[in-house]
This record gives sequence, C-alpha cells and structure tokens, in this order.
Amino acid sequence: MVPLDEIPLFVDPYYWLKYFPPIGVDHLQNFGAGVDWRRAFITTSVNPYYDAFIRWQFETLKSKGKILFGKRNNVFSLVDGQVCADHDRSEGEGVGPQEYVLIKLEVLKPDHGQARHEKMSKLLAGGKPVYMVPATLRPETMYGQTNCFVLPTGEYGAYLVDATDEVFIMSARSARGLSCQVYKDN
Repeated sequence: MVPLDEIPLFVDPYYWLKYFPPIGVDHLQNFGAGVDWRRAFITTSVNPYYDAFIRWQFETLKSKGKILFGKRNNVFSLVDGQVCADHDRSEGEGVGPQEYVLIKLEVLKPDHGQARHEKMSKLLAGGKPVYMVPATLRPETMYGQTNCFVLPTGEYGAYLVDATDEVFIMSARSARGLSCQVYKDN
C-alpha cells in the first residue's frame, strides 16, 4: 500500500520508476524468479542504453514485417467510454467481442396510399435509401431472407448512418451498439 503522504509525489513520472521497480524485484525474488538483477529493463531516457536497444529491436522487426499496426476487436464500455479488458469487468469475465451481422432489407415505396404507410412514405421521400436491419449472430442462417417480422410492441427508430449515408430502422439499443463499431477504415 502506498503511504498517503507519498501519493502527491506520483505527479512526477520518474517517481514511478523509483518507487515500483524495487517492489517488483522483491516480489519476483520471493516468487523464486531467477533474474540477473544487475541490469535494469526501463525503456526511457532514464536508461538510454537499454532504450536504444529496444528501439533498434522494434525498428528491425517492423522493417521485416514482423510487427503489424492495426485495429483489433475489443469489448467497449459505453459507461466508461473506453475499451474494457477481460479482468477489468466485475461481471462478464471471459466474454469477448462477437461478430454481430446486420441484414439490410431495403424498404420499397408502397404502391398504394394506405394511411398506415404514411410515416414510411415520408421517410422514403427524403432521398436516402432506407433499410430494416435485423441483426444475427449466425448469418449463415439468413441466406435467401425474404421476410422481416417486426415485434408489434417493439419501439423502433430511423437512424441516419453517416458512414453509408443510409437510414437504418432499428431499436435504440441496436443503434447504440452500432455506434461503437468501425465501418471499413473509418
């Protein structure tokens, strides 16, 4: 436990380097780790020789195509506004990202003037393609989809998707989840 009077000292990032490494060494020695403690493995200006070695190593590996840069799927916490690693969660440990596939079913303009189609006709008059987008975790079961059954008591909204300039009709929960996704390279 860090003593309360030392906490203000942690505003200096170099203080972290002085405070925690000896504790880590002590824990590893108690664990029985066989490490040559004559060398330090800190990669900052505090240890310029080791820092230069690590920079060289990464640049060499990157030039050989062994280190890649890109995006990877993560679980994102809407509450915290950040990626939520497996052990960061109080519930749902072991749950990873899932591929959730939207099936775009285009809404066609009704060919008759029934009053029940009035809202949809106004939406279609906006000039943007409109789709009902049911979602599934098993897209292989959706081939040849011709129908879209709508929950009669469900609440749906029309959401403009900036990435595609289309209107998706879906629940607020689906729209919120979709807002956390990456579309192609955006």
